[in-house]
Amino acid sequence: MTRREAEYLKVAFDLSSEKTSVGSLDIANRLGVSCASASEALKRLSEKGMIIREPWRGIRLTDLGLKEVSRIIRNHRIFETYVYRLLSVSLDEACECARRVELHLSDKIVDSMCRILGHPKRCPHNKNIPAGVLCCVELR
Repeated sequence: MTRREAEYLKVAFDLSSEKTSVGSLDIANRLGVSCASASEALKRLSEKGMIIREPWRGIRLTDLGLKEVSRIIRNHRIFETYVYRLLSVSLDEACECARRVELHLSDKIVDSMCRILGHPKRCPHNKNIPAGVLCCVELR
């Protein structure tokens, strides 16, 4: 998955929690891109099985898409929390750094960071941190 595809997936996830129907125009507006650019990116995500595009109904994430976006969000929020709390980095810098590495972190590394942090449920922005597949399951 590319950085850009991950951004589209995260925006689709965020918007789907805010409204019942999410279209390419909604995503384009949120990302500040043209509708054509959004449609092309969504087509690629559909081809990868991450979303389903339904004419006149918008898009929805598949189980695979939900699993992937949860992993990306978890990676971002655990890494951000770790860097912010333990390295005393500013929240803005921690968030930007997390954005750059969120696609490249292994579950093993993120689970280790999570354990060191005491299995936080929320990131410094007060957003929920999804549970890991093997980490935190018994705690939630």
